[in-house]
Amino acid sequence: MTVAAFMRPRLVKVKRSELRQNQRATLKKAKGRTVVVISSKEKAGDKLLLDKQYFDDMVQELRAAKETLAIMSDPKLFSQIVTAAETLDEDVRLGRLHSFEEVFGEK
Repeated sequence: MTVAAFMRPRLVKVKRSELRQNQRATLKKAKGRTVVVISSKEKAGDKLLLDKQYFDDMVQELRAAKETLAIMSDPKLFSQIVTAAETLDEDVRLGRLHSFEEVFGEK
């Protein structure tokens, strides 16, 4: 799933009373990137109902973003990566790089 999909979920608002009366139908609405906002009288009391796969994908994307930020905030490591990237095409062309299977004997 793309980052844009995470940034713009489809929101469906329902009241708590509607959830109680039509629980099965309301639960079915929380599918894919559709998030059900269960509203209450207090704004801080609103709850979200979302698809587990959507939640898992979102957590995975956030972890990847955290790792990327950690790498980018380490000047020495980031410099090494940028330097290696500059010669990557040439290294591939000259056969200096090995596949995962060649190095570890696994697939």
